[in-house]
Amino acid sequence: MLDIDVKDLLLKIAHDDDLASFKKIYFLYYERLLNLACSFVKLTEVGEEIVDDVFVKIWETRANLANVNNLTVYLYVAVKNQSLNYNAANRMTYVDIESVNFEFKDHSGSAEDILITDELAKTIDNTVEQLPAQCKMVYKLVKEERLKYRQVAEILNISVKTVEYHMGNALKTIAAAISAPTVGHKKVLKKIANIFLF
Repeated sequence: MLDIDVKDLLLKIAHDDDLASFKKIYFLYYERLLNLACSFVKLTEVGEEIVDDVFVKIWETRANLANVNNLTVYLYVAVKNQSLNYNAANRMTYVDIESVNFEFKDHSGSAEDILITDELAKTIDNTVEQLPAQCKMVYKLVKEERLKYRQVAEILNISVKTVEYHMGNALKTIAAAISAPTVGHKKVLKKIANIFLF
């Protein structure tokens, strides 16, 4: 949905109490916001409550939506803050980021391509899991949620330079892991050899 369309929906909600427009916004953002909340609180049920609470509060204060310039950042910050408040109230000090799930599925590829792709996905997945928490969060927001660096900076309340720093570190770490020969690479080569020899 274009930013212009979202702005129109916000104005309809703010000025006309348009429930249909509110539902469109809800369904447009729900899954992404749930993923963000769950990355903080680790429990899907709690994440659902947090996202629902944020949307209820937005509906209650809908007249203010006309002043929102960037709804994505607004919603992400609201969910992040609500998640942090939940963690503080429940004395949770550890924030676990869910793993990035890469699904490379090209059914037209050869057996060799499939094996290499699966091994590459596992390597990337494992490497992302080992990144420091903030670095992992930045990487997920940029790569998985496709947010711009500026938006990620606003959501996490850090500078754009810090986002660039974390992305640089994440990409260097992933590149090093991909290019390093490992036991897994040897297993893939052995599987490929077995496929072509038998």
